[in-house]
Amino acid sequence: MTPVLLAALSAGLLILAFPTPDLGWLAFVALVPLLLAIRGLAPVRAFYLGTLAGWLFYMVSVSWVTHSMMVYGGVPFAISMLTLVVLAAYLSLYFGLFAMGTSWMALAPWPLNLLVPSALWVSLEYLRTYALTGFPWILLGYTQYRHISLLPIASVAGVYGLSFLVVLINIALAQWLGGAPARFRSIVFAGALTLALLASPRLLSPPATSAGSEQAIRVALVQGNIDQGVKWDTAMQAATIERYRRLSMEATKDVPALIVWPETAVPFFLRYEPALQGRVLDIAAETGSYLLVGSPDAEPPAAANGGTRYHNSAFLISPKRELLSRYDKIHMVPFGEYVPLSSILSFVHKLAYGIGDFEGGRTYTIFDAPGGRFGVTICYEAIFPDQVRRHVKEGAEFLVNITNDAWFGRSAAPVQHLAMAALRAAENRRYLIRSANTGISAIVDPSGRILQASDIFVPAVITEQIRAERTHTFYTRYGDLFAWVCVIFIIAVFMARWARSIVRIAPVPASVSQRRTQ
Repeated sequence: MTPVLLAALSAGLLILAFPTPDLGWLAFVALVPLLLAIRGLAPVRAFYLGTLAGWLFYMVSVSWVTHSMMVYGGVPFAISMLTLVVLAAYLSLYFGLFAMGTSWMALAPWPLNLLVPSALWVSLEYLRTYALTGFPWILLGYTQYRHISLLPIASVAGVYGLSFLVVLINIALAQWLGGAPARFRSIVFAGALTLALLASPRLLSPPATSAGSEQAIRVALVQGNIDQGVKWDTAMQAATIERYRRLSMEATKDVPALIVWPETAVPFFLRYEPALQGRVLDIAAETGSYLLVGSPDAEPPAAANGGTRYHNSAFLISPKRELLSRYDKIHMVPFGEYVPLSSILSFVHKLAYGIGDFEGGRTYTIFDAPGGRFGVTICYEAIFPDQVRRHVKEGAEFLVNITNDAWFGRSAAPVQHLAMAALRAAENRRYLIRSANTGISAIVDPSGRILQASDIFVPAVITEQIRAERTHTFYTRYGDLFAWVCVIFIIAVFMARWARSIVRIAPVPASVSQRRTQ
C-alpha cells in the first residue's frame, strides 16, 4: 500500500474512533498506518503525509462547521466550505508536525524513539489548547471517554495522559510491525508504562469517597428543545418561558433541590425585562427549587470607554424569587460570540443573533445551593480542562455545564461535545450535570461514567441524586503538570539533537587540521 493510502487509512480509522461511530478501541491502532508510511522518509516528506492524514480527518470530524454557518449564520455554501477547508488545514498542521518530529527522531536510541512521539503528540495538543484563542476539540484522549477502566488516568494527567497512552501503544505496535530492532522491548515497555499510568491515581490522588459519605442533592435538568430559528423572536418569549415552566413543574415530582435550564434558555436580558423576569422568578417559587438559568446580560456603558458590555451569563434564583448570583462566561467562542480582528474581518458576522459582541467575564463564580456548592461552565468552556479545574479549586463540589448545541444540527458534534465534558468529571472527580437546549443533556458521575443522557431535538427532563464531593485529585491540585513535563521533555530532546547535528556538520578549523597532519 502506498504511503498516501496508508495516511488516508489512518484518517479513516481515527474518524471511526471518535463519536460517532464511537469505536474508541480503534484509536490504539489508528496511527499505525501513518507511522509505517513515514518510516524511512525525510522529515519534510513525513510532514506532508501527516498533514494529509490530519486534513482528511478534520474535514469529516468538524464538518458540522458548515452546517452552523449555513443554517444559522446565513453564510453561502461556498464560503462555509472554504472555512471548513481552512480550519481543517490549520488543525492538520499539528498532525504534520507530529509526523515530522517522529521521522526526525526515528534513529534515536531506544526508548527515546518510543517516548518522544508520545510526548510530542501531547505537546502539540497542549499547544492547540491555547494557540489562537484555543481549539482543543476532539483531542485523541477523548476516544476513551466510555472506557471507564482507563478514565482514572485523567485524574492525574488529564485528557493529555490518555492521549499519551494511545500514541504510546500505536508507536509500539508500529515498531513491532516494522521490524524495529527493539520491538519486543517496546511492547514490554509500553505495557509496563500502561500499568504505571493505571496505578498512578491510587498513588497520587486521594481515595474516592464512598456513596453516602458526602452530602446528597437531587438535581433536575430541563431540555427545552427551542428551535434556534425562532429562539430570539420576541413573539416567542412568552411561549418559551411557558415551555420551561411546564417542564420544570414536571421535574418537581422528584422534589429536586436544583433545577437547571440550558444556555440562554431565557431569550431576553433577565435583569432588564421586569415583566418577563417576574415570570421566571414565579417559576422558582412554584417549583420550590433553586433555579439556574442561562440568559444574556448587559452592563451599562463604562465611563472610561463607553459602549454596553454584553455577557453570556448564568443566574441562580432562589425559591423566594431572589436573584442570588451570576456567572459571566469567561471563554468566548470566536466567530460564534465575537469576531476576532473585527477591524480587519468587518465582513464576517458572528453566529449569535441579535446582540453585539460578547465580552468574557473575569470571575470563577461559585454558587451555593442546598446540599453543595457548584461551578458553571457555559457551552464551549467545558472543552478547556484547566478552566473547569479552576472552578473546583475555587470550591466547586459538583459541576454544571449549560449549553446550546442546536448550532450543530444532527451531526456528530453533540456527542463529541458530551464526550469532552465527561472527561472534566473524571479529571476532577466531580459529578457533572449538563443541560442542553436541544441535547444532549446528561448526568456524569465522578468516574466519568454517563449515568443518564437525553435524545437530541426532543423536550426532556432528567432527574438524579448526586453527591457533593470535596476531595481534590492530583489533576485538580496541579493542573496540566503532565502536559508540561511532556513539553519540557520534547524541548530538551529536540535541542540536544539539534545541537548534536550542528556539531556533526561544523567545519574543522584550518589550524586544527594542519596540526593533525603534522
